[in-house]
Amino acid sequence: MADCPDSAFRALAMSLVREPSDARGVRGVLRLDRVVSTRPSQDEADSATVERCAWTLVWLGVLTGGINLWGFWWSSPVTVVLAALIVLAGLAGTTACWLTRSPRASWLQRIAFGAVLVSVTAPQVVVIHTRRFYSTDSAAFDDVAARALRHGHDPYTVSMSAAAHLLPVPDRFWTYTISGGHVAHASYPAGSFLVDMPALLLGVHHQVVDWMDLGAWLVTGVLLFAMLPDSLRWVAGLVTLTPIFVGMFSTSGTDATLLPFLVLAVWRWDRFGLGRQAGLANWAGPVALGAACAFKQLPWFCVPFLACGVFIEGRRRARRRAPTLVARYLASAAAVFVAVNLPFIVWDPGSWLHGTLTPLVDPLVADGQGLVTLATHGVTGGVDLTLLTLAGGLAYVTTVAAFGIWYPVLKRVWPLMLPVAFFFSARSLASYLVDLIPVALVAATTVSPAQPVGQLASTGAVPRSPRGSRRWFPSLVIAVPAAGVVGAAALAFSSHPLQIDVRGVHTSHRGRSVETLTVTVVNRTGERVVPHVLVNTGNNPNGFWVPSAGRALVVPPHGSTTVTLRAPPQTVAPETGARWLVEAYASTPRSLSTSRLEVWHGRNG
Repeated sequence: MADCPDSAFRALAMSLVREPSDARGVRGVLRLDRVVSTRPSQDEADSATVERCAWTLVWLGVLTGGINLWGFWWSSPVTVVLAALIVLAGLAGTTACWLTRSPRASWLQRIAFGAVLVSVTAPQVVVIHTRRFYSTDSAAFDDVAARALRHGHDPYTVSMSAAAHLLPVPDRFWTYTISGGHVAHASYPAGSFLVDMPALLLGVHHQVVDWMDLGAWLVTGVLLFAMLPDSLRWVAGLVTLTPIFVGMFSTSGTDATLLPFLVLAVWRWDRFGLGRQAGLANWAGPVALGAACAFKQLPWFCVPFLACGVFIEGRRRARRRAPTLVARYLASAAAVFVAVNLPFIVWDPGSWLHGTLTPLVDPLVADGQGLVTLATHGVTGGVDLTLLTLAGGLAYVTTVAAFGIWYPVLKRVWPLMLPVAFFFSARSLASYLVDLIPVALVAATTVSPAQPVGQLASTGAVPRSPRGSRRWFPSLVIAVPAAGVVGAAALAFSSHPLQIDVRGVHTSHRGRSVETLTVTVVNRTGERVVPHVLVNTGNNPNGFWVPSAGRALVVPPHGSTTVTLRAPPQTVAPETGARWLVEAYASTPRSLSTSRLEVWHGRNG
């Protein structure tokens, strides 16, 4: 009789399974399912904990924003009150994200991201409102170009020298060329200044470019929040709060204006051409890409990746349709780009083309945080800029080829590969290296995983590779340009035409200002070299140093010259103990040569 209860339970369970039509049995099963489903697994609990921790970091960023705003208490009583409210929101939010039933509650996520936008915007509004100058020449150029267009002038034929009054010390903000001058004309596609026109027409005249850049970054954050899955929306909050982005895009970092369009261009880009089932993604990608390309040159480098991806996707769906699909994609992007720039192309095609291609074809001085820093910071003694540019080009070819060959693996992460090419470039500015991170996040989370080719071949979607094919061939395609990158970079840093030795420095104002610099320049080549000299003290260059005699510096073949160079106006001496060096740029050969690192002793050398 002891087994009777157990036997009865088994009989009841079997009856529930065998007689699902019984109402009581069905209700019993449903109740049992409901109880089981409400018990989260350990993995789900761990995932929720991770998300709560991530949202805690977001609220910490909000709290930090309120504390930053508190530092601007002097600007307005409203600032004091708003700072206190943001701090309180940050404290309350960190608690709420742990007390709420689910960290994916839409109301809490929206409140958190709204707090992010406020905590980012409020301090920057004060900063921009009280700022008198731009922090980059590109922002000043956009301002001058927009105002010139407003008065009926072609921005591509107007001298940008008027931008000098928009910069605190103009000579420290120009983009210099290795020929001894600096860029003084509009140097981006027309979208870069057209985006500022609505604000100008509405009466905004103070720091109009900075206002538009900040607004564009906030729009990018909103797009990230809307596009990422609910479980990853905290990423949008953290990215929007990231100091390097907030710092760049509120202090004249004009790349911000292209990011909303580039983010939209990679959002579900693999759905292009699928028809109504793809919704907005069926056509928005190429339109947004064309708009992004109309702002700056950075999106241009994304075009081959996207075109290659669209071709592969089209081939997997229907082989004959792939070329047509790519043609439609590129035509749509080109149409938008041309529509934005067409008035200026017609107005003066030569000036527009020269201005638009300036960053790609003009011989600009080396700069950035990439490999070139080995030369600009005195580690290698110089670099052949032509060979380094070749290394950057080969690195780009390598990444595109790798994308095409290993498409299933790289389909969703290719924007993370593109900065590798810029790392090898002679100009590898920080913005080139980090701008694509928000873009990469959208691509990685909204693009469908690629089905392995082997699986497609088994279904007949694509033909199988013939037996005996050389499997090493794809790796060879990648290895050849990759080896070229290494070889070109090695040769670039091993060859520079000049040896520079510092002989003496003359200062004034008790050592606070530099007046002249005496150097000996040795020419290692068999050709005459005409160098142009900058001095790198850790700050932006203050302009080229010119011979005191007023004549150009010329170094004969296999000869040497000792010359005294006059400092540009307002050249401030480095801090005592700081390292500095002399940079000499030459057009033939296109190169940078540097002195060894010098230590500033705070007195005449």
